[in-house]
Amino acid sequence: MKNVFSKFNIYRWLILSIILVFIVLINVVGHYTSFRYDMTEDKRYSLSPGTETFLNRVKKFDNRISIKIYLDGELPSELRSFKNSLEEKLKDFKNTVGDRIEYTFINPNVGSDKDKETLYEDLYNKGKGILPMEIKYSKNAKETKMMLWPGAVLSFAKNGMPMETVVQLLPGTSPDRPFMLNQMPEVVESALNNLEYNLVSALRRLTTVEKKKIAFLQGHGELNDYETRIAKSLISPYYSVKNVTIDGYINALDGFDALIIADPKTTFSEADLFTIDQFIMKGGDLMCFMNTLDINQDTLFAQGFTHSSRKNLRLEHMLFDYGFKINDNLVMDINSIPKYDIRFKESRLNWYYQILSTNTAHPITKNIEPVAMEYVNQIEFTNKNVKPILTSSTNSNHSGLAPIIELNMSFNFDEKNPKLNQNINNPENKLCYAALAEGKFNSYSYNRVAIKDTANPNAQKLRKSKNPSKIFVVGNGTFLKNSYRLVPTQNGPRPDFKGFNELKMNADDVSLNINRVIGNQDFFLNIVDYMMGNKYMLEIRSKQIDVREIDKIKVNKHANYYKLINLVVPISIILLTGVIIGIFRRFRFTK
Repeated sequence: MKNVFSKFNIYRWLILSIILVFIVLINVVGHYTSFRYDMTEDKRYSLSPGTETFLNRVKKFDNRISIKIYLDGELPSELRSFKNSLEEKLKDFKNTVGDRIEYTFINPNVGSDKDKETLYEDLYNKGKGILPMEIKYSKNAKETKMMLWPGAVLSFAKNGMPMETVVQLLPGTSPDRPFMLNQMPEVVESALNNLEYNLVSALRRLTTVEKKKIAFLQGHGELNDYETRIAKSLISPYYSVKNVTIDGYINALDGFDALIIADPKTTFSEADLFTIDQFIMKGGDLMCFMNTLDINQDTLFAQGFTHSSRKNLRLEHMLFDYGFKINDNLVMDINSIPKYDIRFKESRLNWYYQILSTNTAHPITKNIEPVAMEYVNQIEFTNKNVKPILTSSTNSNHSGLAPIIELNMSFNFDEKNPKLNQNINNPENKLCYAALAEGKFNSYSYNRVAIKDTANPNAQKLRKSKNPSKIFVVGNGTFLKNSYRLVPTQNGPRPDFKGFNELKMNADDVSLNINRVIGNQDFFLNIVDYMMGNKYMLEIRSKQIDVREIDKIKVNKHANYYKLINLVVPISIILLTGVIIGIFRRFRFTK
């Protein structure tokens, strides 16, 4: 007993007790808090600064946001890892907002058949809710299918009214085209890359109380509702979008925060230019997507060439005063999308007029895919206030003014090593075709007679900007356009759209079976969010998680070597540790 309570033993028991208490405290603290240090280069395990900014707003809400995730139960290993990543992301959200967000995972495949059928109908909501995912796999030499509902329903009380929205976490499938189990790693990897953005977008849709107002201008041949169907659907959850025709009315743009002019084709009157100019002078923001040349595509494909003609919009004169000189030429770039035409070899024609952008480091274009545009005007600057946003590559050039467009244009260059410039590496070859100006501007209309009723008090002109504005100009009006055709039915003509998102996939690429994603959708969203002051969304959208593929050649070459290391090293460490302990004990107890 004396040995048990000796000073040395008491000291050892005290140290052991302290260690045990420390371990218990660490576990208790770890249960209620979470801390990680993200050492990955792309910060895949950290929230982006934009997400932190948004969540700090959510933290101030009086009401809680409830999230029900219908992804639980027996899942394949790939989906279990996705669920774990989703839960970790939601924990990160809660670390910022506390109890303003609560979430729960639900298994939709439990209960009676009637209860499950009712739940499925509620979740699907006639195609407006969560889309089901069907997975096909083999089990015990038998083909089996699994139905999942990989989405979440978010609820929030806004101004006393209960609101709901859904977020699709994994893509849905049609009944006749289920996913195979071996496709899931790629599907899950893509979903993880978009997880943070999809969650924040859903939270933003749900919690936006007051929407800023954006006007889509009409009356000058601009893109119609069918042609802007995708573009408007992208921004309408976050902004109030409305078509507006000025038609000489001075107050036509009152109450709007921004104006979008998309592909105008006819001349602007001085009265309309006056209204737009004074809208900018009062602090309104302008997004102008336009081409100054008219090109007849039908004539081009029928005859092999066509003349381009100036539209004479007069809008370009006003933009010149703001710092943008839009040239009546076309940018040509080797970095381009080929044209689909069955008359050429492999139905493919190098088409240097359909260019892929070279993005600048500006937040609007950071980490987005190249933007595809056909028939683009070069933009030069008349003052230092304008910044380039999109440019051509160094192997590019421009046509003459109002050029003749020829299908065989590419045959003038070497097919294997085409050079549009003498020095294809000279950075001065880059041509700008999308630019931004911010700050205060001088009025275009102040010294022009723009209205008849000069005695009208509402017609008072501002010589300079009253408030700072932003003006964004792209030398192309159709990059945000989706095509359609009217199909006759018993109830009248019905619009028929392509079966893919034309702001994410180019139609020529699809026809040529080229699997390429373009950045038109993200570019348009980034423009609108930047102009409307929601820059935090750009940071979230631009977050890119790099997928590093395994080098199969190295695996085949060195696999046995690393297998041997993994087998031998741990066993050797254990044996070495045992030998050292044995030698130490012999040395200690043989004295």
